[in-house]
Amino acid sequence: MTFFVGEFDRQLDDNGRFILPSKLRKDVGEAVYITRSPSDKCLHLYTVEGWEEILEKLRQLPTATDRNAAAFVRMFCGRASLVKVDKQGRIAVTQKLIDYAEMKRDVVLVGANTRMELWDSEKWENYQNELSDDIVLDGIEKYGLII
Repeated sequence: MTFFVGEFDRQLDDNGRFILPSKLRKDVGEAVYITRSPSDKCLHLYTVEGWEEILEKLRQLPTATDRNAAAFVRMFCGRASLVKVDKQGRIAVTQKLIDYAEMKRDVVLVGANTRMELWDSEKWENYQNELSDDIVLDGIEKYGLII
């Protein structure tokens, strides 16, 4: 399993591509799955291995009997794209995904444990400014984390 940390300022070119930082290329491999975040106006990027683990969890959902589970699987997987990393280390993002995340030219690639997130730079800055220490502390307490 690959774990991602850090923030990387990037730019989308006219074709909706950004350059993957060279230090992440080996961990990412030859392709990534990109999909909409279910909770924020950003995109989630998964390695092929990470995506397969997500799919295994989704296979266990009762999609035949639970409409919410079925809707989530449809939206999460149906809006995803498998994208090859080109020889220059670029990843192309579809226009639909760019529009969803309201991304302009400047973006930030954020390590988020087993996935990466791609945010519009301004939205990422606003998100961080609005995030209170209480939310972080509540999460530590709720999930029994010791940091």
